[in-house]
Amino acid sequence: MASSGLIDGQSVQDVSNRGEPLQIIRITSKENDDGEITHGLELVDENLEKIMLHPEVKENPVVIISITGAFRKGKSFLLGFFLKFLETQPEECDWLSEDDKIEGFEWRGGSDRVTSGILIWSEPFIRENKFGEKVAVLLMDTQGVFDDDSTVQDCANIFALVTMISSVQIWNVMQQVQEDDLQHLEFFTEFGKLVNQKSDEGDVNGSKFIFLIRDWSFPYENAYGKDGGNAYIRKKLKIKKSQHNEQKNIRRNLEKCFPNIGGFLLPYPGKAIVTNQAYNGLVKELDGDFVENVKLLIPYILSKEMLVARQINNTDVTGQYLLKYVKVFVSLLRNDNTPTLETALKATAAVGRQLAINAAFEFYNEEMDKICNFPNCEFVPDDVLESHHKRLKVQAREKLKEIPRLQILGDESECLEQLNNLIAQKYDNLKKLMEEKQLGRNAVAAKEKAESTTHRIKTAVSAFGICVGTVVAQHIGVEHIGFIGEYIRNDLSTNLSNLL
Repeated sequence: MASSGLIDGQSVQDVSNRGEPLQIIRITSKENDDGEITHGLELVDENLEKIMLHPEVKENPVVIISITGAFRKGKSFLLGFFLKFLETQPEECDWLSEDDKIEGFEWRGGSDRVTSGILIWSEPFIRENKFGEKVAVLLMDTQGVFDDDSTVQDCANIFALVTMISSVQIWNVMQQVQEDDLQHLEFFTEFGKLVNQKSDEGDVNGSKFIFLIRDWSFPYENAYGKDGGNAYIRKKLKIKKSQHNEQKNIRRNLEKCFPNIGGFLLPYPGKAIVTNQAYNGLVKELDGDFVENVKLLIPYILSKEMLVARQINNTDVTGQYLLKYVKVFVSLLRNDNTPTLETALKATAAVGRQLAINAAFEFYNEEMDKICNFPNCEFVPDDVLESHHKRLKVQAREKLKEIPRLQILGDESECLEQLNNLIAQKYDNLKKLMEEKQLGRNAVAAKEKAESTTHRIKTAVSAFGICVGTVVAQHIGVEHIGFIGEYIRNDLSTNLSNLL
């Protein structure tokens, strides 16, 4: 099959010009002063931005389908079926034929690790969910846990990030779910437990978690597929009186972190893929039972009912917001100064609060500027300005709730206080500006009034002078009327002007 050949986080070979797997997270290692090797997460910014700022992803709700689990258990190979289904036109019922070849995310036979870090397919797939809303579907591959090079904390950090941004998270398990599988999973859900403990939202995650049991060998107990898988998982997660408290707590924690848990039982794929190192992905070399059940698995996971956008605070998360959250989360986990998931959680929540405050205040600021007709800045009466201020303040506070973010207990009052302070400052500035506008308007009005009064007086004086001159002329002669009238007008005007 075509290999994606990852070099320094860059995928160097496109697959059939239809997209490529891009590495967004890599695991780094360095030697400290004591000679110990420490690991960290490193973000491949260019690749993450290319994906999350894609025109079809940036402004749209995002649905990430991810697969996690132990290494060398066929996760990347399985994602090839998802790609094949998504690239097939919706009206084509037979999306998988025996002559098809499964390719896309790099995979190969053998015992050595192939996938490193976290990869996402570069091209989104636009689909409609059950509400008729357009969502951007992204496929995510992750490195397997419990390999020779990664620590348990490395795996926990990757799992935490995947959990935070996935809408459908597939946990890949071989043959059956054993108690140690649940123990490992419970440890990896530390981030989810922290969210549930510290968040105002009981169901912050809201994503679907699917136990995918590979190589299921007991179809006579539980049939292959979704129904058999759901029944099997319900049985495995059921709390019994005979269980130890530790076992009971594991099940309670898993249900708190993942309220929407399901299962799917998949049969053995056949010797062709397991024992033949030269296997190239041809469907016709796989066992028939495996192919038929894969044909049921993929449409189920990608059904409209399952394509629910990732939500934080009951709000759909778009690509641009996921980009910001991933960046801050990884930045807190990539060095030794802030190694804990709790620190990362608090930092992620802080970023969310600031994004929400900025968006809410920007709304208030822009609407108030429109009312005052900035930049021309027209005068608005105090009562009108106050009425708009009260209305927009309420709307801005509602806007604050709409921004997708983690809400940490005890921090929301501070968040609201910051928004109120920004709004109060803006309103005070506008009131001062309107007061200055009013003073200017008063000065102009006073000047216009004075000029009008002067004009009226001069007109009256002129008329009075003419009248007096006429009367006097009747007694002293017509030839002196102009001189006398002019004298009276000038003398009265001068004295009245001095008074004004």
